[in-house]
Amino acid sequence: MSEEKSLKDLIFSMMDSYHLSDKLVETRVRNEWEVLMGKTIAKNTSRLSIHKKTLYLELSSAPLKNDLYYHEQTIVEKVNQYIGQQVIHQIKIK
Repeated sequence: MSEEKSLKDLIFSMMDSYHLSDKLVETRVRNEWEVLMGKTIAKNTSRLSIHKKTLYLELSSAPLKNDLYYHEQTIVEKVNQYIGQQVIHQIKIK
């Protein structure tokens, strides 16, 4: 007897098998970065990527880098809460 699955489950299963889930999360974070962090931080973020549960940020403002360094855990929690799952464990800021 075949097991019935919802279309949503099948799509997520296919994305996992092709390793697309991580890229989808990265794209979503990149597209929603201004909503997550505000205009000032988004404007000064020159590069953003996620690799192996680490969020890599490249910022153009030295004072902002320093400020975000002290708020890394808050950013991790905010991103994970927004996405709805544990996608980030740490942040590396350049």
